Amino acid sequence: MRQTTLDAFAHQHLPLEKLLDELNLDRDLSRFPLFQVAFVLLQDPMRQIDVPGYSFSIVKAYEGSYQIPTGATKYDLTLEMTEVEGVLAASIEYSTDLFDKSTILRMLDHYQLVLDQVAAHPKARLSELSLLSESERQQLLQWNATATDYPRQATVQRLFERQVEQLPDAIAVSFGERALSYAELNRRANQLAHYLRSHGVGPDVLVGLCVERSPELIVALLGILKAGGAYAPLDPSYPAERLAWMLEDIRPALLIVDRHLLASLPPFAGTVLCIDQFADLLADQPPAIPSISSAPGTWPM
Repeated sequence: MRQTTLDAFAHQHLPLEKLLDELNLDRDLSRFPLFQVAFVLLQDPMRQIDVPGYSFSIVKAYEGSYQIPTGATKYDLTLEMTEVEGVLAASIEYSTDLFDKSTILRMLDHYQLVLDQVAAHPKARLSELSLLSESERQQLLQWNATATDYPRQATVQRLFERQVEQLPDAIAVSFGERALSYAELNRRANQLAHYLRSHGVGPDVLVGLCVERSPELIVALLGILKAGGAYAPLDPSYPAERLAWMLEDIRPALLIVDRHLLASLPPFAGTVLCIDQFADLLADQPPAIPSISSAPGTWPM
């Protein structure tokens, strides 16, 4: 940080417009093109100016700050620290289109908390400092206290099937105006599992999954697990090069995709199953739970 600052000072007389022209940045009237966040440190500002016949002095103009509010901001966020008589005063100028006042006050509280820790432990690593107060930390712990006991030796698909037995007609999945009951979801997943088994899917076999959120996605997830296999998610938003590398790395036995995503995927030599084919391909598959021996565990790395 020190070297970066010194390098910047070496060119501090370069006109801003010249710099912007050289960088050839995209210009947008809604924001400053070079940066959007600024930190300003004013040490011992001249508080009194004396000229013959006049005397000027700077007073705190607004809520303890030496800045006079203009009703506008140059940047998205500007933090100004002013040192006066050995005391640091902080003020933030921010875009109300981006930040609420409560957010800014919380940011200032976190900043003061960090400064207090730095003052108390000047040799501490940055990673050892906390942004959260004790009350905020306790709140996070409370929010994340979601642990619950469940049968550790049962697989996900078996736990789902127990729920089917208890509430077969209850809604398991809803998506827009579509809904599937536990019984219907279980039947479709069983049929898909039988289809996958007939195509070689079983324990230690990976199935690539490139499907957008939909009820069919849940059917696919459960069907793969019920077949004894494992799914490898392929995010369609990934670059084509990454998807190609993932397919080459995992070498799935089968690929389940949304038809409209096929064009964005790299070539795949194996079997491809489009989810809009589910209804036709699975109609003749048995609805019973496939007999697969599987146990909870971790995938070998």
